[in-house]
Amino acid sequence: MKSIKLLSIFFLLLISCKKKEIYAQEPSKKEQKGAISGTDYSKESLDNLLKCGDYSYMDGYFTVPDNGCIYNPKTSNKLGNVEVYLIPKNRLNENIDFEKEESKVGKLNIDDLKKLYDIYVLIIDKRDLTYNANMDIPYYPKYPHKQSIFKWTNGVWKKILTLNISNDNNNEYNNWKSNVLGNSNIKQSNQDVVLKGDYSIKTKVESVETGEPIEITFYFNFEISQAILSIGTNNSLEAFCEGTYSVTQNKGIFKLIYTGEGTCTSDLEESSFFIKKENNQYYIKSKRFIDFEWHLLNRK
Repeated sequence: MKSIKLLSIFFLLLISCKKKEIYAQEPSKKEQKGAISGTDYSKESLDNLLKCGDYSYMDGYFTVPDNGCIYNPKTSNKLGNVEVYLIPKNRLNENIDFEKEESKVGKLNIDDLKKLYDIYVLIIDKRDLTYNANMDIPYYPKYPHKQSIFKWTNGVWKKILTLNISNDNNNEYNNWKSNVLGNSNIKQSNQDVVLKGDYSIKTKVESVETGEPIEITFYFNFEISQAILSIGTNNSLEAFCEGTYSVTQNKGIFKLIYTGEGTCTSDLEESSFFIKKENNQYYIKSKRFIDFEWHLLNRK
C-alpha cells in the first residue's frame, strides 16, 4: 500500500512538471505588459534580439549569418527563430574595412543601432517550432507556419508584414528579401561613390585598319573628377583617344568623356565609357567595344 502511495505521488509530480513545461511556452504577464500590438512580444524582448549574435556584412546590410538566432530560452532569444537585418542609413565608404565595421557594429548599444540603421526583425514564433535534440539546429519550423516581420520606425516596433509559409518552396520569404534587402544594395549603389586608383580591361574592338576584331587592353587611372586612359597595343593606329577624360556621375553610373588633345574619333559616344558598381565590383562598357556589354573592370 505504501508503494502505491509513493507511485501516485510520483505521477502527480510528473504531471505537475509537464504542466509547468507547457506553461513555460506561454508568454508571462511580464512579457505581455508593453506587448507590441497584435503580438505577445514586448519592446524589451525585441530590443534584446539586436544583440543575439555577431553581425557580418552582406550586400548592403549587416546580419547574423548562417541560420540567424535560433530560439534558446536560456539566452536573449526567448521568442523563436529570428533573423535580424541592419541596413545602414548612410552609405558606407567603398574602401571601408568591413571586418572593422563588423566589429564596430558588435560594440554598438541598442539605441545606437536604432539611430544608425534601418532595422528589420523576422520571427518564426516558438509555437511554430519543433524540437529535435539530434539535429544541428535543435529548433526548426513546422509547416505551415507564419513569419512575422517587425521594423523599428518612429520610435516603436511595428509589425509590418506576416509571411504565410506553406512549404520549403514557398516564395514569400525570398520575394521579401529580394524586394527589401536587394533594394538596400541598389540604394547604396545609387548614391555617389568615389572611383579612384588604377584599373584595366582587356577586350575586343573593331580594328581601324582591317575592320576585324582585335584584342587590346585599356588602362585607366582614376582621380575624383577625371581619368587618364592609356592603351596597350602593338599598333599605334589602334591607340586613339588616349589621354584625359572628364568623369561625371548620375544615379550610380559614371560617364567618361574625352577631353584630351590627342587623336580621337569625332563620334562622342564611341569615345565615351560607362562604369557602374555592383556587389563591390566595377563594370565598364563602351560603344568602342564590339559587344557593348558590361565587362568586369579589374583593379591593379
